[in-house]
Amino acid sequence: MISYIRGYYVITVEGIGVERFLNHLMRNGIKVYDVTRINSNKIQFSVDRQDMKEFKQVYRGSNYDVKVKQKTGLPFLIKRIYKHKGLWVFAIISLALLIMTSQFVTDIYIQVPEGIKKESLRKELYDAGLKPGVYKKNIDRKEIRDQIMLAFDEVAYVSINVKGTNIFVTVTKKAESLKSTDESNYCNIIAQKNGIIEKVIPRSGSQIVNVGDIVQKGDVLLNGANTKSVPEVWASTFYEVSKSASYEDVEKEKTGESKKVYSISFYDKNYTIRRNINYNNYVIENKEHKLSIGDYTFPLKIKVSTFYETKNVKVKKDKEKLKKELSENVLKELEYIIPASARIIDVDHDYKVNKNILEYRITVQASENIAKLYPLSKSEAEQIIKEQNNSTDTEEPLPSNPGKRPINDIRNEFEDKNNSKEQNDTKDEN
Repeated sequence: MISYIRGYYVITVEGIGVERFLNHLMRNGIKVYDVTRINSNKIQFSVDRQDMKEFKQVYRGSNYDVKVKQKTGLPFLIKRIYKHKGLWVFAIISLALLIMTSQFVTDIYIQVPEGIKKESLRKELYDAGLKPGVYKKNIDRKEIRDQIMLAFDEVAYVSINVKGTNIFVTVTKKAESLKSTDESNYCNIIAQKNGIIEKVIPRSGSQIVNVGDIVQKGDVLLNGANTKSVPEVWASTFYEVSKSASYEDVEKEKTGESKKVYSISFYDKNYTIRRNINYNNYVIENKEHKLSIGDYTFPLKIKVSTFYETKNVKVKKDKEKLKKELSENVLKELEYIIPASARIIDVDHDYKVNKNILEYRITVQASENIAKLYPLSKSEAEQIIKEQNNSTDTEEPLPSNPGKRPINDIRNEFEDKNNSKEQNDTKDEN
């Protein structure tokens, strides 16, 4: 390592009696190391750069063939760099540009939970000033966080982390229990889909529909139900799904002709090198090239779009295989739209052929609970309570004194019959 810092020469000496030449060098105070014999008349060794001047004075006038094979070490490297001024000037400029561009944002990566649109959040961040090309020290995280939480009610917290030239934004969603509601315990029960009423279990509220009624989505089934005792309304529902496909499929086949279009992006600015693409049919393959070192990503990106010319080729499909594919797609969609709590009653399959189009249709009859809660506000709930109290007040009260009961009371009728029977018995005895 010390020899590399000082610099040294690798020298080969060829001649008769090269050992005497080595001894002569050492007697003159010249340090020789890494001695290697190449053959009987040739050796190789290393000499420090500072001893080279004395080495030249010693071997001058000798009959030995002396050659400098290699110059190694830090001084020689610095000398070579100094000779190529353009190289080290360019290196200094590149280093300065690297330091300068590392202070600006290159990419923004957003992680959002389900229910929050990433594109809407990205647009809001852009409006708040968080975008590619912005100076990192000008980013006010608190201000951006407040603006995002003000724009999105369901956002609980926004984390903004800076790593190199990249910004990582992580959004935390509010828990359902934290969402405030100003609703009462009363609700209406409405139909969440079309159906024919089969059974009503009115645990609370006033029933409106009866068995056999046909209801549409959104119709009111019960009024003034309590959310702590939710009624059930079972109905026959119908699901119909159809899928169609052609017996002939058109595929794109490459002709072998292609053209490339280059796009250069610097931060959020895009520049495209235009070319005339005169293909009627084509497919595009995109490749993006960017350079990154660790967490640092260079702001310059090159996108290569290759346009391949294609021609349409008709391919006939297997009818049985096509039927199987349509059946699988229909059943998959039915599994998605029919709730797990529904009971399947009847299934009807139907295939139709129209020219080269095959259509598969399936109709399912199910029995399910179509009750859906429609929350009522406090004012609406108070109105329902008043109506219920008024209906209770209009009912005929039972008298507290049995002697003043109405004539048609069954117990008065029973007493009248007994009295008339006793009077008849008395007459008979007389």
